[in-house]
Amino acid sequence: MKIAYFDCCWGASGDMILAAFIDLGLSIKSLKQELSKLKIGKFDLSTKKVRRGHAWATQLEVITQANKRLPDLKSIFRVIDRSRLDKEIKEKAKTIFLNLARAEAKVHKEKLDKLCFHQIGELDTIIDIVGCLIALKMLKIECVYIDRLTIGAGSVEFENTKLPLPAPAALELLKKFKIEINSQIRYETVTPTAAAIIASLACQIDNSLSIKVEKIGYGAGAYNRPELPNVLRVLIADSVAPKVTDWVNVLETNIDDCLPLNFEILFERLFSAGALDVYSSSVMMKKNRPGILLSVQAQDEDLDKILKVIFSETTTLGIRINRVMRRKLERKTLNLKTDYGIIVRVKTAYLDGEIMNIAPEYEDCKKVSKKKKLPFKTVYERIKAQAVKKIGM
Repeated sequence: MKIAYFDCCWGASGDMILAAFIDLGLSIKSLKQELSKLKIGKFDLSTKKVRRGHAWATQLEVITQANKRLPDLKSIFRVIDRSRLDKEIKEKAKTIFLNLARAEAKVHKEKLDKLCFHQIGELDTIIDIVGCLIALKMLKIECVYIDRLTIGAGSVEFENTKLPLPAPAALELLKKFKIEINSQIRYETVTPTAAAIIASLACQIDNSLSIKVEKIGYGAGAYNRPELPNVLRVLIADSVAPKVTDWVNVLETNIDDCLPLNFEILFERLFSAGALDVYSSSVMMKKNRPGILLSVQAQDEDLDKILKVIFSETTTLGIRINRVMRRKLERKTLNLKTDYGIIVRVKTAYLDGEIMNIAPEYEDCKKVSKKKKLPFKTVYERIKAQAVKKIGM
């Protein structure tokens, strides 16, 4: 399986990602031909070689019509839908823009349909996002991985006001990733556009990744700092064997004097605290009392929060903690446009590159079932069949 690995330890932006792909050998002529299918007017792509630290990198300048931008999400979707781009690229581009818009709406406390785009609607942002998807397709890359993301601190001037760094929308998009904060860096390292691309397409490596490197590309940003080279390194590998084992904590406690009605809220709060899984088993305890064996799986960083929930919500006086090895299949999530006209997440699992399982997301199917007033079983089976047909199994 061909993958791209984004080395983001020096930051990332939309133009840096696209520049790195060009540095890897992506044809600018072919890229421009595909981008012209967007029908957004005249534009041009200009590249040059620049030095960043000890490496030479490609710097990209996107030249568009001055002062032209799309004001809202509907306008961007309209341009994408009316384009002659590949259907898969259209759907992925809309997903990235939707994720970006949701993050902006959340941090600005605005409704999605009332959100006024600023930099998001600029034509170079559209070219960066769609161009990245075109590059992935042209280079036949199936998966994107990242390791660490380094972000700075401080603030930046924007429209006569100061915004904290990283930009609030970028930080919102990166919540699911482990990030490294460097307080010595007082400028923007990861832009909202790059954050949206990474959050929508990339998986973060837990421990290690075994790859056979085929090519290495460097994409340079516009601003170079002596203390931190403004460059993104992208590796293309022709095979990947992800680490499929990790370590988790299994917490157990026996309870025989807790009201049954306590367990619903207990489970809810355990999952909210970060539990990977929660389950209970019936046991016979001392003095022949029927009881419950509560079992919770947790990562190290969530252990204290989960212990506090168990002690607060149950009558237990002690909790056993065992550290166990967990074997995992490689997992991906597909955003599937279903026959119901609604996008549903579909989880897939792989062993040695072969699909082992395909499962539509329960909560998404439940929403479709309620909205369409159809039996859940019918909805689930139809969506799974559609996913199997699309992915192949």
